[in-house]
Amino acid sequence: MQRRSTSVGKLAVVLVVGVALLPLVTGCDLIDQILDLISPGGGSAGSPQAVMTAVVDDDLVDMGLNPDHRPPIWYQFSCDGSLNSEGISIFDPMAGLHDKAWDYGDGTTRGFEWSDTNPTHIYREEGTYVASLTIRDAATGATDTVQQTITIGPGWLEIVSLTTEPWLDGSGRATLNVVVRNQSQQDLRVVVVDLLVDGVFWRSNVGVTLGPGSTPERLSPNATYTITEVISDWTGTLTARSGFCTPWATGP
Repeated sequence: MQRRSTSVGKLAVVLVVGVALLPLVTGCDLIDQILDLISPGGGSAGSPQAVMTAVVDDDLVDMGLNPDHRPPIWYQFSCDGSLNSEGISIFDPMAGLHDKAWDYGDGTTRGFEWSDTNPTHIYREEGTYVASLTIRDAATGATDTVQQTITIGPGWLEIVSLTTEPWLDGSGRATLNVVVRNQSQQDLRVVVVDLLVDGVFWRSNVGVTLGPGSTPERLSPNATYTITEVISDWTGTLTARSGFCTPWATGP
């Protein structure tokens, strides 16, 4: 009972002060302005503030062997630094629940249902991508979105041609020949491609590891090589793109 009387007393003070300070108005306008004075938080809820970072998370880059950021290449994303509507870190227990949604700009997304905090993503093709993070206040539904541009260099290999030679034994198998050209400025040790069917990823790491005893021992810049593989069980248009190639490390 003591709390109730105190609250009523405070409300009466606010009402008297509010009426004294407000300009002369009538009807609903007067009621709205008084309610504005006594509403929690001073009015409508604000929006959170999204903060994102995206950094390369790739061993070849760390070793200095992929200075052009050639794909496939991994990126690490983070929403550290994001704030709620009151300027409190969304990771603070007092900040309330906040959902996170990611759009990597290449057609791949991770929605609010996942609410990833520090996701990783692999970019498999050359291009300039606009990645985004959206933070949503789970209580109010208010959102904020931030974007970052990510530039991925050309693949290690140019696909010169792709052909298949069906076997005549009725097995459904075929010999695949993919002619590739090293379009980097480094000697390559691992020469591989990804295969796609109707533009959709099908198989990875189709290729060869070169070295002593192989011909050639390495794939020099601008040199071509024919990757040969026996494949089966595909239906549709078969294409290829540069895969996880590895250059020869320099130094001793």
